[in-house]
Amino acid sequence: MKLTVAIDDLHPEKGWGLEGDECMFYLEELNKEFGVKFTLFIPSNYHNKFPLSQHKYWIDWLLSKDYFELAAHGHYHMTSDKQAWGECEFADMQTVEICKERISLMINEWGSVNYKPKGWRNPGWLCQPFCVNPLSETFEYAAVHYEHNRGMNWSCKMLFGHDGIHETDIKLHNDVLMFQSHIAGDWNQNVWNKDNYEQFRSSLQFISDNYSIEPLFLKEL
Repeated sequence: MKLTVAIDDLHPEKGWGLEGDECMFYLEELNKEFGVKFTLFIPSNYHNKFPLSQHKYWIDWLLSKDYFELAAHGHYHMTSDKQAWGECEFADMQTVEICKERISLMINEWGSVNYKPKGWRNPGWLCQPFCVNPLSETFEYAAVHYEHNRGMNWSCKMLFGHDGIHETDIKLHNDVLMFQSHIAGDWNQNVWNKDNYEQFRSSLQFISDNYSIEPLFLKEL
């Protein structure tokens, strides 16, 4: 049975994916115990405060771990009107030209740290339909949500699945166990705190006791 674990919103801020953060210790322990691999969805300039170009040391540290895949998750991960759009950056766009300009900013930041991500997830899961083609042309796969994708057809590979690490009702998605989580944030339930780590570890123990599991990155599906 194939197993993937994706984590959103990592950025170089204390508690959000830095070396020494408690959440990163949990990931290391799960890799040691179960061989779990993690696809990390990273905004390239989170909230316009954390451009990757100024934090290459952090990207290099993540890449030194063979159980991390790095994937793209927007540029700013914020909108012009949070009340209306939350942090759905690519839903808060009026034209395809704006979308392409934002993608260019994003790819430039990733290029500055000498990494080209293969995967994409919309910040906040949503995007305008006219953003689908330029994003599909930029990335090899898009990790999307059944409901929030709203029937849009990506020309790159589409990967569905969004079971939370805190959930016990686990489903197969095209013969793959696909878990989605957030690294931190008090507005999320499926973050990497102690309780969720222990719950997810229990789920993995049950799965591994009853099935042969193959941990994979999303890019390996």
